[in-house]
Amino acid sequence: MFDIRYKSHHDVKNIIEKKMKRKIVTPFTFNRVLKEKPLYSDGGIYVHTPYCDKICSFCNMNRKQVDNDLSDYTEYLCKEFEKYGKKEYIKEKKISVIFFGGGTPTIYKANQLEQILSSLRKNFNIADDCEFTFETTLHNLTWEKLEIMEKYGVNRISVGIQTFSDRGRKILNRTYTKEFITEKLREIRNRFKGLICIDIIYNYPGQTDEEIAEDAKIACELGVDSISFYSLMIQDGSQISKDRAENKVVFRYNLERDRELHHKFLDITLSNGYSILEHTKITKGTDKYKYIKNVNSFSDLIPIGVGAGGRVKDYELFHLNKIVTFYAFDNELKLNVKKLSGILQYKEVELEKIKEYSGKSYENIFKLIKEYEAKGLVTINDNIMEYTIDGIFWGNSITASLVTQIIDDNK
Repeated sequence: MFDIRYKSHHDVKNIIEKKMKRKIVTPFTFNRVLKEKPLYSDGGIYVHTPYCDKICSFCNMNRKQVDNDLSDYTEYLCKEFEKYGKKEYIKEKKISVIFFGGGTPTIYKANQLEQILSSLRKNFNIADDCEFTFETTLHNLTWEKLEIMEKYGVNRISVGIQTFSDRGRKILNRTYTKEFITEKLREIRNRFKGLICIDIIYNYPGQTDEEIAEDAKIACELGVDSISFYSLMIQDGSQISKDRAENKVVFRYNLERDRELHHKFLDITLSNGYSILEHTKITKGTDKYKYIKNVNSFSDLIPIGVGAGGRVKDYELFHLNKIVTFYAFDNELKLNVKKLSGILQYKEVELEKIKEYSGKSYENIFKLIKEYEAKGLVTINDNIMEYTIDGIFWGNSITASLVTQIIDDNK
């Protein structure tokens, strides 16, 4: 059906970037935008912490194992909040989404965390209904830190569980046992008023039907508000890729096995009150995940911190380090292709929206969609394209094919 199963929206973004040249701009050009008034008031903030106290075996993200007390980085973040908060463009913004990612954003000491969150509140106009997320692990989320986070408006935590299986947790280099983490999640539910979301990885080496079923059933029993679920991606630079190269771990990717585990996980969770939000996310309905809606719509997302990426107006920026920031401009075609890739992440998509972002390519795009309908990957009813379960499995590959068609049509 497809030569490759793309497992993440990042794969699609990489395809777009490879096929469409970046237009590099100078800091001067970008800073002119920050002196303007924005066209709309809604906006978001992404804060990156590139540190962990323990590195997961599958991770190749922008992070390193912490080797200091992070006081310098705490000061740096606070100065960045102050710097961006003074910009005219950002002063006019009502911040509706805040996301602290990493790395591990709960790695800071309690007093550092309070310093960071106090500075954030001081320098930005934060909406009363702001969705405020912290990624975290369980081993460094203390009750004191959780109370501080809640005090400053954190109302959503995303916990990197990956699997409840004790065997799987050893493979993925996760801390604590199934018994401990299930009890800790129950305690968090009792102490924390906000949403609890977890990450699950499936198709790790040797994963059994019983292990994937257990992950799904425990998550349902705990009543977590949403679950992000990903097939294991072995990336260059991760520990598991090194172990694989040295024959310390055996993992031979099998597409049909990947599909079986994906469907089994969804069969159990969907029959227990969850629904599909996007290709790799299911929700009980309590979690609207406003952050990913911001990302998928390519709305303003102010990036702060080393390794943070975001967007202001038609410009994307990425902080390579504390001194150097990379800036790029998206023309109308590239922005439309990105926006199409964004809306195609959801289970249901309006054909009118696909048409809007496809432009003159819509006829060819619609032909592809009809081919996918014939293959049982999507259905079309009342001008709505909806993915089937097989379509969800192949969702990012479908998206990749559609955006590639548009790019090729406009060469």
